[in-house]
Amino acid sequence: MTTVTIQVPENVKGKLSALVKELGGEIISMSSDKVISKKTKVLNEIKQGLNEVKAIREGKSKPYSMSDLFDGK
Repeated sequence: MTTVTIQVPENVKGKLSALVKELGGEIISMSSDKVISKKTKVLNEIKQGLNEVKAIREGKSKPYSMSDLFDGK
């Protein structure tokens, strides 16, 4: 199966859910904009951090020193 993340207006949420179920799909999660925006922000920050780790491991970026971390660089 494929997972798709979409944003739809509140008034079509029920119709879309019914269509997905009719087509044999499954609704994994439904969230409001407020929850999604917080979740998206946290996930983007995690993704950015992991990309920095990957760049350091590949030698494309210099690792941070403890003083850099404490100074907020």
